[in-house]
Amino acid sequence: MSVIKRFSEAETAELRGRFTTASPYPHIVIDDFLKPEARESLSTFPGPDWPHWCGFGDAYQRNKRVCADISAMPPPFAALIAECSQPAFLRCLEQITGEAKLLPDPYLDGGGLHCSGPGGVLAPHTDFHLYERLSLFRRVNLLIYLNPHWGAEDGGDLELSRKGGATPEASVAPVFGRAVIFRTDDQSVHGFTRPVAEGKQRQSVALYYYNSRESAGFAGDTQTYWQTHGRMKGLRLGLFNSLIFLSRATSRAAHTINPNKRAD
Repeated sequence: MSVIKRFSEAETAELRGRFTTASPYPHIVIDDFLKPEARESLSTFPGPDWPHWCGFGDAYQRNKRVCADISAMPPPFAALIAECSQPAFLRCLEQITGEAKLLPDPYLDGGGLHCSGPGGVLAPHTDFHLYERLSLFRRVNLLIYLNPHWGAEDGGDLELSRKGGATPEASVAPVFGRAVIFRTDDQSVHGFTRPVAEGKQRQSVALYYYNSRESAGFAGDTQTYWQTHGRMKGLRLGLFNSLIFLSRATSRAAHTINPNKRAD
């Protein structure tokens, strides 16, 4: 049974217009992404003690758990991910974003079910662009929020920022049934810096879409680039930033001189 709303041609065109003109980079927030009847089936999100979670041990993604094993997921969530991988949905996603020939990731590398517990944050960052496992290029992120009761005091709002900007230009509360679709490249800084409140779990499905065409300009490489670094200071931070700069500069130079790249 389908749980994703079907959009008419007129609705899709309107979504495309909003996506293209959004700031700080192309994105769209869709509040009615899921059908009303999906609330019951998707309200049983796995709890923090679920044995199939894999935890993150770094301060950039504090208190975050993920599951990329679709065979281990409760059936309603596996079905939602499967529906987001079907041709009908891919065509709709292509029309909204303007990205052609999109492919889902069957391995859900970095995606799947996400859960951030009390105190959880996701430092602002840009995502990897080159997906070496399938020799594809990352184009679009889809986030579907599954938090039935979420208020402003609960933290965890998704923040979208301009590269190098001091403050976010867009903020999105992770309320149930809301989806965020955004272009993924070297400029699409995103994360959430307001910690998740005590007693809350920030729940979502994260899916990433790819195609086989390299971008005309530099859109990133195989690394996630964090924009802030918490407690790291002084010489260690300077050395870290120097190495990151060298890594990005090398990737950018390789992109520039590659005679085989195919521009959009």
